[in-house]
Amino acid sequence: MKANLTILFAGGGTAGHFLPALATEEALRKVISTKRKSGLVTSYLATKSGAEVAILREKGLSFHFVPKTDLPRKFGFGVITFIPRLLLALAKTLPLVSRADIVVGFGGYVALPAYLSAAILHKPLIVHEANALPGLANKVGRRFAHRALANFPISGWNPVDAIGLPIRETIWRIGALTAQERTREQLSARAKFSLDPKKKTLFIFGGSLGAARLNQVVSESLDQLSARGVQILHGTGVGKAISISRPDYHPFSYIAEMDQAYLAADLLLCRGGAGTCAEIMATGIPAVLVPLGIGNGEQMLNAQQLVQSGNVRVISYNELTPDLLLEAVDALSDSPTRVAQPEFSPAQKLAGIILETVDKNAQGGT
Repeated sequence: MKANLTILFAGGGTAGHFLPALATEEALRKVISTKRKSGLVTSYLATKSGAEVAILREKGLSFHFVPKTDLPRKFGFGVITFIPRLLLALAKTLPLVSRADIVVGFGGYVALPAYLSAAILHKPLIVHEANALPGLANKVGRRFAHRALANFPISGWNPVDAIGLPIRETIWRIGALTAQERTREQLSARAKFSLDPKKKTLFIFGGSLGAARLNQVVSESLDQLSARGVQILHGTGVGKAISISRPDYHPFSYIAEMDQAYLAADLLLCRGGAGTCAEIMATGIPAVLVPLGIGNGEQMLNAQQLVQSGNVRVISYNELTPDLLLEAVDALSDSPTRVAQPEFSPAQKLAGIILETVDKNAQGGT
């Protein structure tokens, strides 16, 4: 293999399409540092308004802006401008793909031009779909990808390629803790958030921007939750703070250390994004999921994939009420943490597949 392995990650536009790429790079660097003599050079595609830009800048990672190439579901101005935007994105993406050994895409607003560029230049391409219902870009990319991987099993896709979703190592490791280790780390995590070390803890979050409906129902349920001996750790979202002051309610506009919040929790209340569902599966914490009815309903489909675990309840976002929330909390109050941790994380699996694909291509394979 040459001195440096060069990878172009295509998953910008939303955090859900971008964060798995970060987790994959983290896993790749560990594998390469221990088993390879090559270095690793990565770059990312991003949109100027994407949630990924601040993270990329903070981490000092290489990235390139390309126009959004989302195809609107309804006819309008966005449909008319789609082809010009796609052509402009291709013009910017083709030179980047030409310098890469492989393109790894996670769907979203920047993926389609990267996939098409890989096909035009005959570059290796790996596609990963996070949701139970694949998006348009990944449907297209799958047609000429060397491997089309997924978080959940998808009808028509190879079930062997449902490897899970790459997530941060700090969260993945929680599922590998022994009961004694988890108890010890839970006490430490609760101290960081000034939580009572002995009280049952409900962790509520709706992504970095929060979820207004969750926040409203929680504020209406605090008395009943308190009567049940439950304390609340609440990631309200930036600009969505609730003006409530009580000893068993602990709001934070933004929680950076999500691994510590998971460790502190006995129960979760959250939405049904692919990343959230993957983290719930990894940590095994009982959860009440309230999926947003966005897109093609992929959050509901994601959430339903977790129900079979036995310690997950799903409530439609528009149907969420204090009574339904309390009913779900009561049903899960004695549910144990459940984890069936495989030997390798999804990020490690994807890192291995990337290296295998690059090696085969270098040897003239397909």
